[in-house]
Amino acid sequence: MPHIRLSAMGLAAVLSTTPAMAADPIPNELGTSHDWTAYALPEGKNQICFVVADPAKSDPATAKRDKPHLLITHRPPDKQYNVVSAELGFDAAKGSSATLTVGKDKFDLFTDAQTAWTRDSDTDKAVVDALIKGKELTVQAKSARGTAVTDTYSLVGFGDALKLADKACKVKR
Repeated sequence: MPHIRLSAMGLAAVLSTTPAMAADPIPNELGTSHDWTAYALPEGKNQICFVVADPAKSDPATAKRDKPHLLITHRPPDKQYNVVSAELGFDAAKGSSATLTVGKDKFDLFTDAQTAWTRDSDTDKAVVDALIKGKELTVQAKSARGTAVTDTYSLVGFGDALKLADKACKVKR
């Protein structure tokens, strides 16, 4: 089975292209812990669960871009769990990659348009394990205009928000 991705923009695409989702359901907020919020989104008889945060800091702060986000998504019907995606808020440089860093752990992400993803489910799991233990993470990427951007996210509350998403989608850790 391919590694299915869901990002903030991808969520809109899922809503508009899935016949069962034609009514554009609204995600149910499960709760917030510090910078992280957990949601469940009905998908037919099932649901998609995800946690999302905005960066605490972006460098350069003056870069012209949409608002960036980091998401961790569970899609139980597709057996996809802990899917890591970073909405960059800009088109990434063609053929470029992004780097997600948590403490001493660095992960290479591939980019496509305005989103960066891990390469496989094993890396997703490793990233989430690092996020649970970490204090902050950074995502570094280069825009199509050549601007190097670093977004810094606090991980305070990540574990609590993830527990809410895990419970809603019956994910066991």
